[in-house]
Amino acid sequence: MRIIFAGLAFWNTIFLVYTVYLGHTHTHMTQTSGEWWHDHFSVALITSILTCLTHSVVYIHFLGTSKGIKEAVDAFSLPNDPETGFERRAKRYKARMRPLAMFAPILIIVTAWLGAAYDTHRIAWWWHATFAYFSLVFNLMAFVMEHRVITENTAMIREINRLIVAKKQ
Repeated sequence: MRIIFAGLAFWNTIFLVYTVYLGHTHTHMTQTSGEWWHDHFSVALITSILTCLTHSVVYIHFLGTSKGIKEAVDAFSLPNDPETGFERRAKRYKARMRPLAMFAPILIIVTAWLGAAYDTHRIAWWWHATFAYFSLVFNLMAFVMEHRVITENTAMIREINRLIVAKKQ
């Protein structure tokens, strides 16, 4: 999962930065401005979808691994202390990741919505720009935090696998 996430986060970061760059360098674009507006709009649309996909994959991964860990603990009678056991650790990892994986896509969606509102002259440009910069920074921080939690979760899964192999021998 770390490799998949690293690839998604890498490309998502490239698209986020490029989208913000296009918006920043062409701040006075509107739908009638022509090609540059179309470039920003197209890249922003792809970026929004990719951001939602990236964080959704992380969230689904943790839903699945939490259930898998619970089933493995029950099926193989693995030690499961209520405070430091595998199920508790899985819940903690999921709790650390959930706010990031939920808020980042919402922030991107709001940013896209504000872009549409600016394009139709309903709001000032700085609303969209402020949310775009905040979305970029928040997503970069979220990617780092999610990677850490995925790494810890993967280490725990490997630990569980070692215990299962040892029990089978």
